[in-house]
Amino acid sequence: MPNVNLHVFLSDFRHESRALRETKSIVVSGLVDRIFIAGLWERGVKELEEIDDKRVVWRIPLKTRSLPRDLFSQFIKYIEWTTRIFFRFRKEHIAHINCHGLSSLPIGILFKIFKKSKLIYDAHELETERSGLCGIRKQLSKFMERRLIYYSDSIIVVSNSIAEWYKSEYSIKQVHVVKNVPYNYKYGIESIYSNVLKEKLEIKGDEILFICQGGLSKGRGIQIILDTFTKVDRNKHIVFMGRGPLEKDIKQYEKEFPNIHFHGAVKPEEVLCYTSSADIGVSLIENTCLSYYYSLPNKVFEYLLSGVPIIVSDFPEMGKLVDENNCGWKIRVDSDALFKLIGKISHKDIFEKKNNVLKCKDNYGWHKEEETLLKIYKSTEWKRL
Repeated sequence: MPNVNLHVFLSDFRHESRALRETKSIVVSGLVDRIFIAGLWERGVKELEEIDDKRVVWRIPLKTRSLPRDLFSQFIKYIEWTTRIFFRFRKEHIAHINCHGLSSLPIGILFKIFKKSKLIYDAHELETERSGLCGIRKQLSKFMERRLIYYSDSIIVVSNSIAEWYKSEYSIKQVHVVKNVPYNYKYGIESIYSNVLKEKLEIKGDEILFICQGGLSKGRGIQIILDTFTKVDRNKHIVFMGRGPLEKDIKQYEKEFPNIHFHGAVKPEEVLCYTSSADIGVSLIENTCLSYYYSLPNKVFEYLLSGVPIIVSDFPEMGKLVDENNCGWKIRVDSDALFKLIGKISHKDIFEKKNNVLKCKDNYGWHKEEETLLKIYKSTEWKRL
């Protein structure tokens, strides 16, 4: 029978670019015959979606969806979701189950126990120290992870600092790092450089365009950036490209300040093309939780692979990236520090940093990260029936 790889997300699987790269690499490698992705149905998305002839997404519509959002009702919804996934795939030969995040780990253990599947715990962040997790939910998360993580055959995290935290916290010898890095367009994909954003926003040739892309939500320095660009010279522009709860705030600033702009999210395959038309990328993550402090965001690599220098928070992983490559600036996360930096950045500074970006960008790319991922799958390979 064919070997099947199951990926589980407690989300609607709409913007999971990392998982799309992971599953594509696994399919191309020939290690499995078919991949199913189990998610959660929400209004506006298809229940069943074929990515290609080997990858299918199934978003589970819950009968308990109308229940309140209190902790007990959420638990009832979770039990339904878990049960439906297990009974749907219980007759499949699940070679590997990849649990994306702590919430899907219990499902993986069910398959490990009853189907002898190899269990991969793919933590997209520091799961028990993430933003917004507090009180009894945090206590439950810590309790669950501490007792369930040892069932994993392999553990994947997104930065070296997070890997060291997991090793220390749970006395685990091996934790694999697979960074959230996009495809490097040097490898098999057409050139991405363009001027699309500057043309759309009517940015003149002597003006400087900064970009902040991705999730537009709290903890990502959005308000700090907005406050800063109300005070800088008007020949220095910022564009926020993405979606999130702070869209309305950004659009209000856009109405009042001619150097502040909003652009909606673009398709994943178009991101680097748009990014490359900016001069500097900004990733000013706030230290609101340990997960953010140890983070190495996808958008930092999107900037670098687009040939764009970066401004980042002076945190361990992002700061180290700047130090090693001299590809941008690391700063304290506040308006004063950002204002002083932006005020002194010149076209000459951008040119020098950009040259360093172009020298280092080929050191990064999904073609490198997938090597680790495929080694994990090969080391836990399941015998074909």
